[in-house]
Amino acid sequence: MALIDKASLLMVPSTYEAGKLYNVLPSGNRAPDNKGGAGYDQTRADFDFDRGSNAAATRINSSGLIEKYRENLLTQSNNFSDSDWSKTGIASVTGGEVGYDGSNDAYLITASASTTNHYLRQSGAVQSGVQTYSVYAKGNGYDVQLRATGVGGTTNWVSFNLISGSVGTSGAGIIESKMTSLGNGWYRCSTSFNDSGSPFIGIYMVEDADTAGSGPSYTGDGVSGIFLQNAQVESSLVATDYLNSTSVTAKAGVLVDMPRINYDANGENGALLLEPSRQQLIQYSEYFGGWDLSNSTITNNATTSPEGVDNASLYTSSNATNYVKDIITAANGTYTLSAFFKRDATDNVQMNLSDGVTGEIRYVFNLADETSTLTKSGGTISGYSADFENYGNGWYRLHITATTNSGTAITAYFETDNETGSFYVFGAQLESNASYVSSYIPNHGTSGGVTRAADSCSVTGASDVIGQSEGTMFLDFVYNGKSNITADNLNLALGTWPSNIITIGQYNATLYARIYASSVINFFQTFGVMTIGQRYKCAIAYANNDAVFYVNGALEGSDTSVIVPAVSSVSLNRGVYENSKQINQALLFKTRLSNEELAALTTL
Repeated sequence: MALIDKASLLMVPSTYEAGKLYNVLPSGNRAPDNKGGAGYDQTRADFDFDRGSNAAATRINSSGLIEKYRENLLTQSNNFSDSDWSKTGIASVTGGEVGYDGSNDAYLITASASTTNHYLRQSGAVQSGVQTYSVYAKGNGYDVQLRATGVGGTTNWVSFNLISGSVGTSGAGIIESKMTSLGNGWYRCSTSFNDSGSPFIGIYMVEDADTAGSGPSYTGDGVSGIFLQNAQVESSLVATDYLNSTSVTAKAGVLVDMPRINYDANGENGALLLEPSRQQLIQYSEYFGGWDLSNSTITNNATTSPEGVDNASLYTSSNATNYVKDIITAANGTYTLSAFFKRDATDNVQMNLSDGVTGEIRYVFNLADETSTLTKSGGTISGYSADFENYGNGWYRLHITATTNSGTAITAYFETDNETGSFYVFGAQLESNASYVSSYIPNHGTSGGVTRAADSCSVTGASDVIGQSEGTMFLDFVYNGKSNITADNLNLALGTWPSNIITIGQYNATLYARIYASSVINFFQTFGVMTIGQRYKCAIAYANNDAVFYVNGALEGSDTSVIVPAVSSVSLNRGVYENSKQINQALLFKTRLSNEELAALTTL
């Protein structure tokens, strides 16, 4: 019999949905629910996954690209006849028209024969921060203008010429506007802007986009108009793939409470990513026009970022003394600053982290030979380090970590190394209480930062898959060196820690196995110091007066005076403790495997 056939629980991170990480075993629980639906019996031993209502998490998807949470903030985004779209100066809204994609999902909007503005409007769609507003449009006598009216009366607007396919007049505050031709007279028109929270989004018809002002008033002819399809408002610097909304907004990507299967830059080796809560302090992580610039310029949306869309910025210095910086008011502590960089006209990128008083560190990263050099350290800043991560296609995630001990103005700098030159930059991040870099947390303008909630993954009431008098637990993971405090990778637990528990865990770089029964430790064995980037296969096998710990095919320790506790729950992280691991596989067996089987199971 193959070892896999003996397993009572098998978790391979491949099948998941919101709030649930499915196990391959036990397969016997794959029964329809008792309500006659197509669901499953919820008593099965699948992991319940939770991240609260948090939408700040990202992952590397199977294409090797950063994947975010996305949301179309409009409702009825392709139902322009719906009452969610108020109408002013509109004679008719006719559906069933041929769209840019060949479907019959487009609408013909006709202006009324009156002297007024002619527009459709929706309220409440735009949040504060950097937003991108887009719609597919085709002229039928008129051009189109996109308009967002702010809380204080500020209006962001831009007109689009649907004949020439060029961007027309625009108001102040627009970051970028773009038209993409789709053939047959159709264009995707988009504009991005930074706003404090606009209550109204409008689609206006204008007589001439090249001369139109904001919301121009004119007499319609009752015949001319525009064709519209698929409107979208999103927190982003660019328009991304359209999401169709109905009476509620449309969501995609790394959804709330979705287990994150994280891949490498090649889109391979998918593993379950579990991370602690982290706060991203930088207000504009992608819009560097919101930072302070000196002897330098930012070109927004200059090239394709590690997200796979054209939202990376080009930083160009005009003087050897230059910088782009952000100042954050924060308490003293340990911080990790990171960003994604790609070379353009210089190999060297300098990253600085300052406490605003006397403490400062500077690292120069060479993007050609992947080296980093500390060029300055001073004041009361301590515990500093730097590292590279290769994200493919010329992109590197660079990060520095340091502890500030004086001052409360934490300043993050990026610049060329005392030279004129240029580089591409994307996804800046400053994490508080962080001795290592975690996955990217986007922030499009929330002051004070945004927080990614901790991942929680566990199942209760699983006594039937856990060996109560004997058993084996197996874990396959890659050690990434990311642990501030105890970070248990896999627990079998009953009640409050450490009443009754069988666990494989980690403390700093030490891998261990231990057993508690009635709050008394009965078994404790360690592996020793692990190597960052190394894959580990480890197993603890137990029975009364018989426990062993195997790592990578070798016996690390044994004990013949062990009491086995009663346990009924399985978790892949331990409560509030830090856990930042990529888990390839977890297995439970209801029997104590032989030492020969354990050696075979854990051999790399």
